[in-house]
Amino acid sequence: MPELDFRGPDFRGPDFRGLDSAAQAAFRPHFADVLHRARRRRRTRIVAAVVTGAAVLAGGGVAVAQLPARHALPPADSPTPTPEFLPAPDPAASARAQAPGRRTRYGPTQAGDLDRLYVRYGDCRDRDCAPGVAVSADRGRTWQKIPLPVPVNSLAALYPTGPRTVAVRVQTQLAAPGGTITGEKFWLTSLDGGLTWRRAELRQVPALPAGARVPDRMPGPDRDPLITVDPSTGDVLQLAHRSTLRSARFVESIPVDAGLWVSGSTGASTGPDSRISYTGSAVEVSRDGGRSWQRYVFPEQIVSNDDFGGVAVASHNGQTAYAVGRVGATLRIYRTVDGGRSWQRTAATAQVGERRITAAVRSDGTLVVQAGLDAGENPVMFTSTDRGNSLQPVPLGPGASAVPVPGGYAQSGWPQSSAVWLSVDGDDWSHVAPPD
Repeated sequence: MPELDFRGPDFRGPDFRGLDSAAQAAFRPHFADVLHRARRRRRTRIVAAVVTGAAVLAGGGVAVAQLPARHALPPADSPTPTPEFLPAPDPAASARAQAPGRRTRYGPTQAGDLDRLYVRYGDCRDRDCAPGVAVSADRGRTWQKIPLPVPVNSLAALYPTGPRTVAVRVQTQLAAPGGTITGEKFWLTSLDGGLTWRRAELRQVPALPAGARVPDRMPGPDRDPLITVDPSTGDVLQLAHRSTLRSARFVESIPVDAGLWVSGSTGASTGPDSRISYTGSAVEVSRDGGRSWQRYVFPEQIVSNDDFGGVAVASHNGQTAYAVGRVGATLRIYRTVDGGRSWQRTAATAQVGERRITAAVRSDGTLVVQAGLDAGENPVMFTSTDRGNSLQPVPLGPGASAVPVPGGYAQSGWPQSSAVWLSVDGDDWSHVAPPD
């Protein structure tokens, strides 16, 4: 589906461009999965020799592995059995979702904290869907569905910014001549865990409050300035300036008290096939809410994803952090011990082909790296317990895309599923499915 752009070239206000691909998926199931597959078709295939090298490193295979027993056992009161971590795509799922009649479509489940969960849904009859938010205050054991005060078929993107503080940006849909979709654009916020909603004022500020939780959004902070919600007023606070990096991605895997981190590139060029190539992999860090930024440019072009963003950045304390990505088909790890001011390349490496890379750090300092984000990429996973100097292959499981939340960590199952994985320490995980 084409993205929607309501901005001029000098726009500096709120960006509702398509309300993110995730919002598009709210009422069009598996949109994000289709998008990933389309992007993979634009990239060249994983070289067979590289896959073989990864198989040797991983001890004889890179096929999707079942979780170890301690991951596979859900809590006694878990509402659903723990499924395979990265299930193969179900070709019949979309057909079932598009069958006529009444049905519910879910987006990704997101965590306000380890207990409070939120998931946007569409209560659909035939082609019309009424948006809402399902809320759980007990880690998914029980859910309450709350309709949003918006017109039917509105696009809605959900952003928890605290245990009980949630924002939704909305775009109503009105078909215009030529097939263009237009409509009203506005924010809703809730300060009571999604039980009640109000239209929120958007205020541009020179700096976000210290310790503010900033949600990751697409198309990225170079196009859509960083936002948070004021927990006392419910206003949406938007940083006055956009990131100067290109193809930028906000880093969610850094604790909120460690400042704002953005990964991207310093330059870009367009080839004869009109594809954009990015150069100058870099990380920017702000310790004053985005008022000023410190940039580090890596000495080689290292990327975690061919489609957007630069390196994958992860830390559990904001001082020792890791930048992980690929140079060609080879995994690279850089480490900082001074909060991103300087970086050094570590000795660890692996052959990972053209797989997309994610990384996170557990509460005990263990670095977790995953190469390949869905079953079609034949993912492999590694951990490092010596500050990135060596890598050990481990069975595939949650942890490498973990985001710190109050009380522990959360990892979305999106786009493979609407479920979420939760952990106190980033090591032992439980699975929570959205409501039936």
